[in-house]
Amino acid sequence: MRKGLDERGVEPLAMQIFAGIVLLVIGLGIGYTVYMWAGGWATAIKCNVSLDKPSTTIRIGENETIRVNISIAMGTAENVTLYATGEPGNVSVTFNPPRSEPPFYSNMTVTVSDGAIPDNYVLTILAKDRKGATSGSAPFNLTIQ
Repeated sequence: MRKGLDERGVEPLAMQIFAGIVLLVIGLGIGYTVYMWAGGWATAIKCNVSLDKPSTTIRIGENETIRVNISIAMGTAENVTLYATGEPGNVSVTFNPPRSEPPFYSNMTVTVSDGAIPDNYVLTILAKDRKGATSGSAPFNLTIQ
C-alpha cells in the first residue's frame, strides 16, 4: 500500500460524492413538483391604466361614459378585472367589459343619482389580477354639479 492513502481508498469517496449528487437531483425534482402544484412561478402582471378623459363634470341625474385603456407594462398576459374606489354616495361606476386580457379598452359609465352631494371627488380606477393584487391604477377626478 502507498503512503498517504488510508485503507478505504478513493473509490468510496467518489461514491459518496455521486450519491450526494443523486440525492440533490431527487430533492430538487420533488421540490419543483411541489412548488408547481402549489401555484407555480409568479406571473405578476403590471398594467398601464389610462383614461381618455381623466376628469369630468356630471350633473345630478345624469351619466357619462369614458374609455379606459389597459396595456401591459410588464409580465405575462392574463385577465385583469376593473374596479373603481372612492365613489361618493349615490354614484355608481360600471365597466363594459369589466374583465379582459390586456391590451384592451373598457367603457366606464359613471352615473350620478339623485341625492349625490355636489363636490369634487377623486376616484381610483384599478386593474386587479386573478389573485386580487392591484396590477395598475389611474386617478379619475369627478365633479358633481
